[in-house]
Amino acid sequence: MMMACFVTMILRGAVEDVRDALSFLRILLPCLVLVGCAGVFQGYEGTPARPENRRPLAAMSGKATVWQAKDLAIHYTAKVASGELLISGSVERMNTIKHFSGINYLRINIHFLTSEGIIIASKRLWSSGTGVDATIIPWTFDQQFPLPPGADAVGFSYRGAFSEGTGESNGQVGWEVWQGP
Repeated sequence: MMMACFVTMILRGAVEDVRDALSFLRILLPCLVLVGCAGVFQGYEGTPARPENRRPLAAMSGKATVWQAKDLAIHYTAKVASGELLISGSVERMNTIKHFSGINYLRINIHFLTSEGIIIASKRLWSSGTGVDATIIPWTFDQQFPLPPGADAVGFSYRGAFSEGTGESNGQVGWEVWQGP
């Protein structure tokens, strides 16, 4: 009988220790994930843009221009005035994503580059929102950005996910797209 009480006490202590350890892990794991992923989400600043993705600011005179990638095209007019970039236009989905009705998210960024093509600043040019129907969102933008010192050109990048349908499940069949600057 004494042995049974002793075993019960040990097991209770072990269970409490396991609960304490699990509680500790529930706190520790998310912290480790955040610290471990911190380098992943640093952005593009300080990195070079691909040469084909460099659009000189000096050439932006309000003339209609198109930047096209595999998944989308950006039709825009842009000009520099009083130290700012004025840019407006529309986003066109290409065949790879054109037929998906739901947009889990889509974000298009504009990157300001030095004359050597190094990214010195990034701004959001256009965003779809999350879990939206592709047929009801405006695919246009009209933005004004202050030019960072040393900016000589711009480039674009995007990241998104598309699905069949929207709503709580954000669609069932998905397709992820991205292109860095």
